[in-house]
Amino acid sequence: MPQPFKGDRRNITVRVQAADAEKLQAFSNITGDSKSDVVARLVIDFLKTIDIDTISGQEALPIAKAS
Repeated sequence: MPQPFKGDRRNITVRVQAADAEKLQAFSNITGDSKSDVVARLVIDFLKTIDIDTISGQEALPIAKAS
């Protein structure tokens, strides 16, 4: 059965220690979530905490926003 469309997505690959991979697999088995979905949620939650403008040295121009 085909998977529902989840929008435009990109594939990323990570390598973790074998014990961590086994723990992820066990969690996936228990919850019924795919490993990919679990890792995606973790990455997305992490990315929400990052302010790219601050890291890259770019700052927003001090222009008042119209309400």
